[in-house]
Amino acid sequence: MKVLSLLSVLLFCGLGAQGIPYGGRAVACPDSFLITPCVCTLNGQQIDMTCSGLSTLKSLTDIFARTFPTNILHSIVIQSSTLGPLPNDVFNGKSFEIISFLNNRLTSFDNTGIFTSSKSSLTSLSVRQDADDWTFNFANLQGYNLLAELELSGYSMALSGTLSSSSLASLTLRSDLLLGLPSLGTLPALSILNLDGSYISNLNGNSFSSFSSLSELYLGHNKIEALPTGALSLTGSVIQVDLSSNLIDSVQSNWITGVSSATTIQLVNNYISVLDPLSFEGVIQALMPSGKLLLDGNPLTCGCEVAWVVTDPAYLTVASDARCVNGTRLTNLDPNYFVQNC
Repeated sequence: MKVLSLLSVLLFCGLGAQGIPYGGRAVACPDSFLITPCVCTLNGQQIDMTCSGLSTLKSLTDIFARTFPTNILHSIVIQSSTLGPLPNDVFNGKSFEIISFLNNRLTSFDNTGIFTSSKSSLTSLSVRQDADDWTFNFANLQGYNLLAELELSGYSMALSGTLSSSSLASLTLRSDLLLGLPSLGTLPALSILNLDGSYISNLNGNSFSSFSSLSELYLGHNKIEALPTGALSLTGSVIQVDLSSNLIDSVQSNWITGVSSATTIQLVNNYISVLDPLSFEGVIQALMPSGKLLLDGNPLTCGCEVAWVVTDPAYLTVASDARCVNGTRLTNLDPNYFVQNC
């Protein structure tokens, strides 16, 4: 009886170290001494790895040159390491669904097949690296048909190639070197495009018109100075357009199309001083009755220039947060004064 109990304990412990059997075999991490300083964790049938403090690229490639119990893993985080330019198939045949590179040094993505072993499994890729100059070549992701989320962020990040994807739903790009819109190709599934916090200074007409699924567009905290005619040609599915905290002081007619009563447009904290009806009346009408045009933080002059808004309650509902340069909300101005004097 004691022998049977001991065997039961050993079997239980062995199963716990390996994980739940899957496909007739146990899911297992590689032995810890083979992958140090990386750490492997079992979460049910998922194998997750974290690698911190790697001092050379060789230390990473040596780990993945070893034989693992399985080449199918769930996620990997590589952080606070110094690697250099990454080679093609950096994980040597091991595949991941989620790959993250966080706060590394001297790590670049110039090659075109770095993640080859994850081509049929990768759903999410994040690279956040504010130190050093580095490059990401979009060719690395050509034909990755499960990729849904991509984040590339770094003060001195440069992009090369053109990004096209049949599956990508969320894209975040941030860099002080991003002075204009990046080279984006066919992205039929793109729903969220986040370009907040870069140095984009101008918008090319029809830059977004090909993104038929786009619902959220973030262009805040850039260096945009003007919104010319045709600056934002959007689809009818957009619900959020963020242009806050730019340098916008000039807005022309027909600068945005494709908005609806489900849309919120944020223009807060810019330098717009005149609510010209040629620039804004059509937008407000498209947003009525439940959309929003957020204008707080702009130095609006509140003479007869705003009479067309103040005297129309429906317009005021859409632009309800707008303030005069002296801080008075447009909703608190007396419409009768403007009727009699303008």
